Amino acid sequence: MSLHVARKGILDHDGIVLAYMLRTNKTLRKLELEGNNLGPLCAFAFGRVLQENKSLRFLDLESNQLTNDGSDFKGVLEMLNFLDHNNTLMSLNIANNSLNEDCGNKLREKLENNYSLIDIDYSCNSFNVDDSRAIQEYLKRNKALYDSERLKEWKERKLMRAEDQQLKELSLAEQGLEEQGRMEEEAGEIREMELNEKWKKFMLETELEKQ
Repeated sequence: MSLHVARKGILDHDGIVLAYMLRTNKTLRKLELEGNNLGPLCAFAFGRVLQENKSLRFLDLESNQLTNDGSDFKGVLEMLNFLDHNNTLMSLNIANNSLNEDCGNKLREKLENNYSLIDIDYSCNSFNVDDSRAIQEYLKRNKALYDSERLKEWKERKLMRAEDQQLKELSLAEQGLEEQGRMEEEAGEIREMELNEKWKKFMLETELEKQ
């Protein structure tokens, strides 16, 4: 399930209400809020609820007012603490929010021990080169782990399909043997009946000859 409410003029206090719905929502996978007027308080709220939410996979906060045009970074700095607790969010877009080097350094620090995020768009902000490089390396690490896990799951599913096919073939073979045994048993019964009929006929003919 996804929710797309981009460029709808949503203000900070409305965004807070939207953020806190994630505390109880268990079905939303993708939330797109690009191009609204979400501010530092909303960033703070998302950080808190993402420590608890285990269903959201994609969050887009691009081109909002998360720092009030670069005048208030407390909300974003607090928001990034969710990375210590959340292991389900895979994609985060915080591009074009006037984030400074402190935000980039905090993101780098928190990503070191987060292994679920594989995609972060932080373009059009003011991160330094070293932090940007480190962030990209952590994302590459996480993507490699993600791909490895998906490959493992694919191999397991393939093995399970092969085992299911073997069981099916074995079951069909057993059914074939049972059917063959039944047919042989019926054939034996028919032969026995034919022999009994022949014996009866022979005895009847013998009695007639004696008379």
